[in-house]
Amino acid sequence: MVRGIMIIAAAVLIWGAQLSLSQADDGKNLFIDKCGKCHRSGGEAPVFAPSKFASGQWERFFKREKHKRKKDISSQFSAEEIESIKKYLMLHAADSDKPEAVGLK
Repeated sequence: MVRGIMIIAAAVLIWGAQLSLSQADDGKNLFIDKCGKCHRSGGEAPVFAPSKFASGQWERFFKREKHKRKKDISSQFSAEEIESIKKYLMLHAADSDKPEAVGLK
């Protein structure tokens, strides 16, 4: 009985981790496709990579809705898309295990 519960708990943890990674992959694609419209070489906004900031800085950026201060694009993103982009940026932030320094070109 206990072993069965442990197996189920392990399966749930693995599934949750895969879901988070999948969401981060979706976030990367969204970041490239949607954010890249402005944040690429020759775009109207600076080029940047997830590793430009630490995860806490990304957290504050989204919590304070800082993008709205310069250009409000919130109507172009669903709540799920914003969460996916945020997760991607935080998983590859400067202080993460896998910082990603490649910006949009």
